[in-house]
Amino acid sequence: MIGASTGRLGTAVAQQNLRSILSFCNSPQMNAPEAYVQLTPGLITGDGEVTEPSTEEFLRGFMDEFGGFIQRVYTTLPRRSGA
Repeated sequence: MIGASTGRLGTAVAQQNLRSILSFCNSPQMNAPEAYVQLTPGLITGDGEVTEPSTEEFLRGFMDEFGGFIQRVYTTLPRRSGA
């Protein structure tokens, strides 16, 4: 799970609430890594470029992990007939 907010903890609270809902719905969740991004002016440009190298590196690694998670879930869960 990943989130961003202007404060330090806003996304952490939101993510905890979302995890509760997803658990109730029995939805697969990637539990690690987690990301709490504090949005600061200029961190992400209007074109979506991340201007802080360490944040960009972390987000690229997160997306790599997320891609692997999706692949594992997609190949493990049974497919519904007619879908």
